[in-house]
Amino acid sequence: MQIEVKESCPNDFLNWDEFAQQPPPDPYDAYGWFHITVGEVGQEAGNDFQVCVATPTAFGRLKALGTIPGILVDWFDAATVRQAIETKVASTKTNTWHQAVDQLRTYMLWEYEGMAGN
Repeated sequence: MQIEVKESCPNDFLNWDEFAQQPPPDPYDAYGWFHITVGEVGQEAGNDFQVCVATPTAFGRLKALGTIPGILVDWFDAATVRQAIETKVASTKTNTWHQAVDQLRTYMLWEYEGMAGN
């Protein structure tokens, strides 16, 4: 089973265009949270996830605060972050959707996280 990003958006911006127009002061020391809808290739439906993307420099700060980024990038800009998210999700290869969710949950927060039965 192959999965893909169906939709994605930076949490702190209206869309990717706005994010691209407002780069961080230091793209080597930045992080952000992103809303991702992931589903099976060829299907319309998906589940929502949150993922933190960070540079190695920002990783140290986040770790000290108790947050571990799910995806690391060398350079923090819209194109690099978006590509990193899509590549990481597409690299997930499983036999079932439940297995895919289990793998995604190792570096993302799932919309049903903590609900009974999970």
